Amino acid sequence: MSRHEAIHLPTGQRPLENGEHAVLLHAYVAVDLELQPELSELIRGVREATRADPLTHIGDEWFHITLYQLSQKPASEIPEGERQALVAALTEQMKAIAPFTITVGSPLPYASGLILDLGPDEPLDDLRAATTRAFELVRGPEATTYDTGVLHLTESYAIAEVTLDHFHQIHRRVRRVRPSHAPLRVDSIALVDVVANDTKKTITCDTLATVPLLGDSGAAA
Repeated sequence: MSRHEAIHLPTGQRPLENGEHAVLLHAYVAVDLELQPELSELIRGVREATRADPLTHIGDEWFHITLYQLSQKPASEIPEGERQALVAALTEQMKAIAPFTITVGSPLPYASGLILDLGPDEPLDDLRAATTRAFELVRGPEATTYDTGVLHLTESYAIAEVTLDHFHQIHRRVRRVRPSHAPLRVDSIALVDVVANDTKKTITCDTLATVPLLGDSGAAA
């Protein structure tokens, strides 16, 4: 939202041009807000605090944490046999990862939109590492150029530039949102085809497979 920064959807390929779509294979933690009432309340508060700002808010059905993006080639070039191999590899890796609960929040404004911080890092990093191993076993270590960085939950994407003063106003408003944190239970990951639309500033997906976390026989960590 900074007036000096270009706005692009996050893909490991070159930035999308207006009107262009990208479809890439990802591994997500899919977030079902109907099962996460406290998180749903937090997100409602953020939306209310920013209702007049130039943001496209994520639809309730599309909230996710990106664990891996296969950016080496478009999803259309990943054959069914390779997709099934990825599901099998992810299933094997998730046998060592037990379900866990993390904390979502506080909301953080960025030039590209609003995100929600996640913590603690350790279980998320272990989950990301296991996911990455599965992709590398099937596709090799050069399958992606996308760095997931510090894992987060995106709430909205910026659709216009704002002044620095406006940006600071947004920061102050979301800082006052209460509750500012919420729990999130993580007990599965999803292999998905993700569609990024740069014109609408939206990211949607088609779920190909859901893989449960089975560490400790699926018991809570």
